[in-house]
Amino acid sequence: MMREFADMLGHPERDFRSIHITGSNGKGSTSAFIYSILRQKFSVGVYTSPHLERFNERIIVDNEEVPDEYIDGFIEKYRPKFDELSKVNRNPTFFEVTTMMAFQYFKDRKVDYASVEVGLGGRLDATNIIMPEVSVIAQVGYEHADKLGCSLTSIAYEKAGIIKEGRPIVLQDDKPEVVNEVRRIAQVKHSPLITLDRNKIKNLHVDENGTDFDFDGTNDTYHIHTSLIGDYQALNAATAILAVENSKVQVYKKDIETGISRTIWPGRLEIIDRSPLVIIDAAHNPPAANKMVRTVKKVFNREPTIVAGILSDKDAYSFFSVLRQLSGKIIFTTPEEKERAVDPNILMAQYGNLFRSARVIPDPISAFEHAKKVDDFVFVTGSIYLIGVIRGLYDKANEKKGTKIVV
Repeated sequence: MMREFADMLGHPERDFRSIHITGSNGKGSTSAFIYSILRQKFSVGVYTSPHLERFNERIIVDNEEVPDEYIDGFIEKYRPKFDELSKVNRNPTFFEVTTMMAFQYFKDRKVDYASVEVGLGGRLDATNIIMPEVSVIAQVGYEHADKLGCSLTSIAYEKAGIIKEGRPIVLQDDKPEVVNEVRRIAQVKHSPLITLDRNKIKNLHVDENGTDFDFDGTNDTYHIHTSLIGDYQALNAATAILAVENSKVQVYKKDIETGISRTIWPGRLEIIDRSPLVIIDAAHNPPAANKMVRTVKKVFNREPTIVAGILSDKDAYSFFSVLRQLSGKIIFTTPEEKERAVDPNILMAQYGNLFRSARVIPDPISAFEHAKKVDDFVFVTGSIYLIGVIRGLYDKANEKKGTKIVV
């Protein structure tokens, strides 16, 4: 479908160079790091999903979100193409239309490069019509078993589907099943495989101001600071460095260090208030939750009141089993995705006994406001559709004040 769609639009994805990123966890942060590095010298677009607060966040060029007018104009202009496709195949999906819109916008804005994040999997993803300078696979975990398979090998196979003939592939994950499968496919595609050696990340320090480390890359040794919090963000930043180093992009050490230091990726262990302390995090699966819990306990060393909601396609039992290690206090609420959100009363019935203090407040804003009244440390997590609502509260308040969220 995407190739037929691209044919109709004249293949806009061929008018810019790209880097393609997939993974169960870490792909968003890695995409953001790559985008920010390239931005130091070039006009660059970034395509990610889902969004936190506004659809426009998914498509950005040179730090500006795609305008509403462009979105409306694209849909109106190409609606006849959608109808034409439906006669020979089927209507394109929401994600297919969004992806083609991103590619057309990048073409229209004449970007030099685009950092393109896979939506789901890789091999069959709508983004997989690009021919990137380098492909990237971050962490691989158990997710979407109905679509990607039930083993790490099968999931790695799907994600390795973004590897293109003769183009380098950078792999962050070090699990043997993943490495072996990616290596096998890279060999078939005659693609150089670059694996991240964690021993080359040195002098790692994480605190509430961000993450600092040194990294021995392919071409140089880098002294890195990022405002993103967590040792796993060092992995993502190092992966981005390897991707840029092993592409044909001409950037220098300073560009890489500056780009990473300027990277903004909202909703990932993001401090949006300090009095009371409010942190939001988009962890939605057990591996991400494990890393998040470990980091919060290490950096902040105190127990928050958790405000959490989750969608029906997630592993709720494993997620809340991990979350209980962070705190014994939780408020179950509802993400702003009514069709897929799990009823918080069901969460209470099934997982409330994992916590020493649990209650239900269905409205997410009411749940958050209550948490702030009873605790000076509030942690919001479980679904990007929940943390987006809470972040939006602060965005609106700060717009009135003429200030920005403290990070």
